[in-house]
Amino acid sequence: MRVAILSAIHASDDEAAAPVRGLLTVAGRTVAALQLDLALRLGCERIVCLAEGLNEGVLPLLHRAEQGGASFHALSSARSLSGLVRAQDDLFVFAEGVVPDPLVVGELLGERSGIIALPADPGLEAGFERIDRDHAWAGVARLPGATVERLTEMPFEVDAVPALLRVGLQTGTRLVPLPTSLLTDRRWAFVHDEREARAFEAAWLSQRVAPSSFAAPFHALADRLALALGPSVLMQRGRAALPAVGGILLLGGAIAAAWWKLPAIAFASAAGGAFLLRMSETVAALLGDGRQGGLVRRVLRTLPALVVDATILALVGILAPPHALPGWLFAGLALLLALRVAARRQAEMLALTASDRTLLTLFLMLCTVAGQILPGIQFLAIITLAGIYFAAIRQEITPP
Repeated sequence: MRVAILSAIHASDDEAAAPVRGLLTVAGRTVAALQLDLALRLGCERIVCLAEGLNEGVLPLLHRAEQGGASFHALSSARSLSGLVRAQDDLFVFAEGVVPDPLVVGELLGERSGIIALPADPGLEAGFERIDRDHAWAGVARLPGATVERLTEMPFEVDAVPALLRVGLQTGTRLVPLPTSLLTDRRWAFVHDEREARAFEAAWLSQRVAPSSFAAPFHALADRLALALGPSVLMQRGRAALPAVGGILLLGGAIAAAWWKLPAIAFASAAGGAFLLRMSETVAALLGDGRQGGLVRRVLRTLPALVVDATILALVGILAPPHALPGWLFAGLALLLALRVAARRQAEMLALTASDRTLLTLFLMLCTVAGQILPGIQFLAIITLAGIYFAAIRQEITPP
């Protein structure tokens, strides 16, 4: 059996009201919850959390472990471990406050015992514990279950995780080097207090999503708003669907407004729908764990934009005079196809601007206010085609 040992017992600093280090939140999850998820991913069937009882911070860990099919035990004494771990078990030990990269842990410790270690200087600078002259413990180890038996020889108040680490080192458990690039890339960290938790959270979110340039102004705003709301969305994942639901409702409202011959309201509603669907894409990127196949990811990524384009074309068709319907639909389709071609060009500014459907629908809303929907569509199509043409010429004359 694989058993994981985590901690939620030490205060993050010396203040009386300081939060427990293991219960500091990163991207909407506590550090202990992230460690627990990793333990479940590694196949642990028993989770042991060293804590001052089953309090409100530890109780969610119990529920998460049970959802993952593992048993959960909250202990306040290291001595109690001996009744939960057998000699033939594999023991995964996590330092309180460490946020490791799950894929790297699986690669380094998935097959055999080991203590993940960093070179001493960068490890100590990042806040990790020195274990010998040349190494610092990176906060994760896989040890034989028999290691726990040695705790009975130690004082009753011994800190279990450091004690298990010392026993593992004394019994010759191999050191597994961890590349220091994981620290600089913010894929592995030791979180000591709230300030460090917020810094790591910001780096983690920025790795998941690179906000769009302001060449696509409303994409840039949507991305940054989604990132600002990211921690609360990740904490309560039921909220993640709200932007998508709101976007679909606004697009439906746009169709209804066009049907009732309210063109300005129709395109304004479509602009809001496009903005919220862009936010939903960014939120989905924050929630994604990379398990979807390449085809599934591509479909999920392109579907919102296709829905917005279909809505815009439907608005053009509904608002068109009956006798001019084919011409309006042709102009609308030509514009959308030109924008899609432009969005795939190597000219970054042209590609980004052409992809921003909120910008497009707001432009069409202004055209409706002026009573010039079709000329506005035709003008924008010509401008887009000209941009594609001049970008191609520039690419040809620019030396490689």
